[in-house]
Parts: sequence; structure tokens; C-alpha cells
Amino acid sequence: MALTIRDLTVSYGPRGVSFTVADGEVVALVGESGSGKSTLIRAVLGTLPRSATVTGTVELAGRNLIGVPERELRSVRGREIGYVAQDPFGSADPLWTVGHHVREAWRAHGERPPDVGPRLQSLGVAEKWLKHRPNTWSGGMLQRADIVAATAHTPSIVLADEPTSALDAKSADTALATLVAQTRSLLVASHDLALVCRHADRVLVLCKGELVEDIAVQRGGVTRLRQLAQHPHTRALIDALPTAGTARTRKAGDVVVRLANVTLGYRDTELIRGLDWEIRAGEAVGICGPSGSGKTTLLHAIAGLVRPMRGEIWRSGRAMPVFQDASASLDPRWPVWRTIVEPNRNADARELMDRVGLTGVELDRKPAQLSGGQRQRVAIARALAGSPAVIVADEPTASLDPTVAASVARTLRAVTDSGCALVVVSHDEARLTQIVDRVLRLDSVPPGTR
Repeated sequence: MALTIRDLTVSYGPRGVSFTVADGEVVALVGESGSGKSTLIRAVLGTLPRSATVTGTVELAGRNLIGVPERELRSVRGREIGYVAQDPFGSADPLWTVGHHVREAWRAHGERPPDVGPRLQSLGVAEKWLKHRPNTWSGGMLQRADIVAATAHTPSIVLADEPTSALDAKSADTALATLVAQTRSLLVASHDLALVCRHADRVLVLCKGELVEDIAVQRGGVTRLRQLAQHPHTRALIDALPTAGTARTRKAGDVVVRLANVTLGYRDTELIRGLDWEIRAGEAVGICGPSGSGKTTLLHAIAGLVRPMRGEIWRSGRAMPVFQDASASLDPRWPVWRTIVEPNRNADARELMDRVGLTGVELDRKPAQLSGGQRQRVAIARALAGSPAVIVADEPTASLDPTVAASVARTLRAVTDSGCALVVVSHDEARLTQIVDRVLRLDSVPPGTR
């Protein structure tokens, strides 16, 4: 067996979880936000905080890793256990180039790095981007760099926490297929049921920390999962999968954002050229396209976070962001009420929390005490507190399970009821069409970008 877990219990996560990942097997771990997927992976890696109490056994090739000293675990990580982090930006040092970040997988074990360019090119990213810092990369491109680093030593098993959440459907399928091909065994936590069911041998379903179902899907897709699912929680996840929505017929108001002949990019790379576009009050518009096509760059330009290389952007009022990684965008030391009123001290935090579906959540909770979906709603409430003309949301449902993603999508769609405009970037077109009135499609990726 590549990995055997017996009665694994974490003080604030999984309870009595037992399963195995056989050598050569791909196992998917799914469940709602807060079900314990990431906590379980961190328990296997030994990276939980000291305050966490962990019992049970985690055996790798017959060796129990629970209680092993940190120095010994460091020699195991990378060589025997690879890891693809959920937050690709958080895993890369912003002061160094991405090339340095990837090569560190070899340097950490005292080895000379090989030429990593071809490995990255096999995942669709041009070698020249290795010389750039992480802030110039898209989230999807950085996830592929993490995959290269995680598979550097051909470990016996790779643990991947949402490894494709920032990728469009085609790139996600390619990246996961490559990850499966380059690993001996894989344990992947994901909210994307359709994707993992096409590549996994088995699907494990977590519900409130407990393993409620172990299904041999045998790479048969969601159809086979639906046929074999027995537990109500599994069926609820399947039922919440997005289907193409119908655009609203809402009468839009005055123009709140106007782009005139705008060209966007970084250094010597133009991502978007000569864009003319208008966004009106009360409408929800989407931006979709392949990873690296400039979706997030365009969103940041609308919000005033980056300047266009050429052209002009006009706004009638304030633009407030909702970032993809809600956890990183919230101050971990602040209670949620303080985060929400940060843009406007006169805002009513309780009223805003009720408005975004957080009626039962106490005002003094910290971000760490909230689920991923709750943190995303706090970020939406903070954006509303600023009385913006437009809210820009970057992949707001990308790291959420289907049921929570559907709820957040409904919350976002309701934002425009008060006349605020909404711009949403997403790689999930089915979910996007449930939120927005119209979609701007960035179909092409500039040569040499990917």
C-alpha cells in the first residue's frame, strides 16, 4: 500500500477516518467546505499547527508518520510525499521568480535542479515565464508550476489540495491527466466532482469530518458516481452540480465603467489588445476564457489595481473587490464585523451579514472559525459596505464545493438588485451563466504566454 490511514482524528477536523491509497491508485476526496479535506491532507503531511491534537495512524510504506520529528518529516516531504497546495500564490515567494520556486524542490534536498522548462511546457506554460515573479502569473499557470515541483522526485504518492481550482475546464482536465500520469499514486481533494470522477479510481466522501462513502467510480465520470451513490450527502453534492443557466432580462442603468481601446499585459507580453467595453448599473457581467488569457488582469484593471498599457478606463464611482482566496483577503486577527466595516465605519455589519446569508453567524467570529463559503460571503459583505458602483469578483466559487458554490452564486446575483454592477471572472461557464446577464469571452491566449 502507498498510504494507509487508520482511525485518523484531528481535534477540529476528521473523526475516525480510515482508508487506503494503493500503489498506482488515484483517490479523490470530496465534500462540502469545512468537511475536513484540507485538514486531513495537512495531517498526513504533518503541517497542522501545534494546537491541533492528532490521533490514529498514517502509514507510508509501513511507517507511521504521526509523531515523527519535524526534521525526519522534511526528508519525507518532496521525496516520498509530493504536495500541490490549494493556494498557488501563497506557496510561492513573491520576492523570487517562479523558476526559483520550482527549482527549490530539488535544492531543498541538496540536489542540482535539472532544466525545468520542458516540464513546464508539457503543461502548456512557456519557459520564458520562469524568469517572472508570481504576481505576473495567473493562478492557473502557478498551479501548473506547483505540479512540476510536486512531482520533482517521482514520490510514491502526491497529495493535491484543489490542484485545478484556478484552471478553465480544458486546462484543468489536461493538468489533472498530467498529474495522474506523472505520479505513482495520487490523493486529490477537490470540489470538482465532474473532473475527479473522470480521473479517479475511487471517490471518498467526507461529511462533517466523517467518511460517509467510498465509491469505486473507476474513472467512469459523474454518471457512475450517480449510479453508485447511496448517502444523502453524496446525492446532494451531485444535485448541486451546475447546469447552463438562462440569462436575465434586466433593464440596465447608466454606464459605470467604460474601457476605450484598452491594451493590458506585463512587460513584453500583451494579454488583451484594443478592448472597448461598457458595464452598466444593475447588471452582472462575466469574463471567461482559458487560463493565462488575461481574465484576472482585466478585472484588476477595472478595479484600478493595474494600469493599462494603452487606452483609458473610466469609472463613475467606487470599485470594490472580492478576491478568489477569501481566506488570504481577511485579516486573521480581526472579528468579521471589523473586516466588514473596514471600507465604511458607519456600515451596519449585522445588516450586511444578514443580507449575504450569514444570519446565524456571530459578529465576533474570526476567519479561522468560518467555512470557506462563509468567508467568501464575508468578503462580499465587505465589498457591499463600501457602497460601490461596481463589485469585481475573481473566481468567487472556484474553491467551493457544489452546494456552497450554488449558494454563493445566488448571493452574488442578488448584489445587483440594489443597482450595483457586478463583474465576475470564472472558468466555470455553467456556474457563471447562473450569475450574470452577459459574458465577455477571452478566447485566445497570446503567443508565448502558455
